Amino acid sequence: MADDKNAAPKRSHRATYGRDKRKGGYIVRVEGPNCTRFAGRTVPVTLKNGGETEATLDSLIWSGNDQETGKPVAMYSMVAKPPSEEQEEIPF
Repeated sequence: MADDKNAAPKRSHRATYGRDKRKGGYIVRVEGPNCTRFAGRTVPVTLKNGGETEATLDSLIWSGNDQETGKPVAMYSMVAKPPSEEQEEIPF
């Protein structure tokens, strides 16, 4: 029971990457009760493999309810990272 106090609090929002069907590239999809309030912030984004990375959200593109779950979702454009940060350095 003592371990529960030291555990990180459960997040009320979840961010994932999605495809931008209009412009191409990627956007960030945020699901949660206050999903429309994260423009300009850097948030943790969950990857398909279960890992996490961070993305800085630029502006809100769309918000509404998910058709399958009914939960509130928002789509954001993101600030592009410089190429040096996106790729890991490969040893020669």
